[in-house]
Amino acid sequence: MKWSWSSALWLAAYVAMIAGVVGGMLHLRAEAMAVYGTAEAQAEWDAWREDATKMAEQPSVVKRRAPKSAQPPALVLMRDHFAVCLSLAIVLSTVLFGTFMMFVRGAMRENKALLKSGPGGVGGRP
Repeated sequence: MKWSWSSALWLAAYVAMIAGVVGGMLHLRAEAMAVYGTAEAQAEWDAWREDATKMAEQPSVVKRRAPKSAQPPALVLMRDHFAVCLSLAIVLSTVLFGTFMMFVRGAMRENKALLKSGPGGVGGRP
């Protein structure tokens, strides 16, 4: 493959985007740990679970279920499943970037059939 300036710029943009995604995920993880990893947050979650259990026992049109998790779901997600979340964010960002790159490169590419046909266009009509 022949490297050009445009390829180098696309690679730099991809690396910057991946760095932003990884940095953002690490920031979100740190925020989730700081907000939901405290004793106060755990006490609030326990109080909510008790209230939700009481609401689930009351007759209602909608059947409610009490939360099963002993800890806040955001804390469990960012603590126990962070690698999966980060991997999925990288994969989906890569697919989105690749699609965007193909669209932009296709739109910017010269149409050689139009250039060869002359001023009359592809069909040869003036």
